[in-house]
Amino acid sequence: MKTIRIAATAAVALAVLTGCGESGTTAAVSPDAAPTPATSTAPAQNISEPAVNDLMSEPTAAGAKAFLHHVFELKSYAQQTGDVEALLAALDGADAAVADAEAISQRYDDGGWILGGQPKVKQILVTTPAEEIAEGVEVDAVIPVNPDAYTAFNGEGEVEETRPFDPAGSIYSATAVYSDGAWKATYLEETPDAELPAAE
Repeated sequence: MKTIRIAATAAVALAVLTGCGESGTTAAVSPDAAPTPATSTAPAQNISEPAVNDLMSEPTAAGAKAFLHHVFELKSYAQQTGDVEALLAALDGADAAVADAEAISQRYDDGGWILGGQPKVKQILVTTPAEEIAEGVEVDAVIPVNPDAYTAFNGEGEVEETRPFDPAGSIYSATAVYSDGAWKATYLEETPDAELPAAE
């Protein structure tokens, strides 16, 4: 009985996701419905794409921080919806981040979904001196992150992968460049052994 229920639920989830088409979740978001988080039987619904921060229009340290924070918001959104268009648009190169986004998209395309795993940014530490940051300059940062517990389901509603919550979290390293009026991440990868800069 349980297997039938899971299969039926997965079929409904697949129908909902297929209905989204190439426009991601835009068509699936109802203005009258509250956001619904993912569960062990169905993906999240009515999740809105994160808004852009005004600071992101500045080639400054604050602009870089705002942009990188937004990138992690877009990753969280992608994990909940399978819509990776905005996340990929924020990347230029960044092979590891692109591969991760494509894997998320493929999971949803196959009828699966992700429960949890959203990265919670603790802080963004820009290591490039503020006075050196300008248009066209590579800006480096290290980012301590605490991701939620993660469970990935396939199209049949079966658990394919799990990761427990780790209170120690992890660290990402990033490089971003401001050019032609916008920031792009040229490198973004989990680097758990990276050292955080000493507090000033």
